[in-house]
Amino acid sequence: MIDIEDADAQWVAALLARDTDGAARWLHEDYALVLVHPVPAHVDRAEWLRTLPDYVVSQWDVAGSQWDQQGDVAVHLQMIDMRAVVAGVERDGPFAITDTWLRTPQGWRVWRRHSTPLRAGGIPRPHAE
Repeated sequence: MIDIEDADAQWVAALLARDTDGAARWLHEDYALVLVHPVPAHVDRAEWLRTLPDYVVSQWDVAGSQWDQQGDVAVHLQMIDMRAVVAGVERDGPFAITDTWLRTPQGWRVWRRHSTPLRAGGIPRPHAE
């Protein structure tokens, strides 16, 4: 079974490549992107995957990274300096991102991503299908 840091590297590679099938492989069935700042938002797995093709990242620099693991739960805290356009809206600046991973019978899966933009505005969201 693949270790957590390799799983994380493949998850980020899929995200940066806007590869919905590759990203879906790493998402827990109950995945959600959660923001509390600048406005609360909860983006479920289906909506996040619909948004990924419109999430164009031109810069993704990891300024800091810390892992904590206890049994079947791993938490990855990162400081990311990102330049991106999401659904036509710029999402530039530093972000504090925390990914919570759960070890499942299928391997490690991202259960939650908590993202706090330290300068960017609210999260752009496409219309539901």
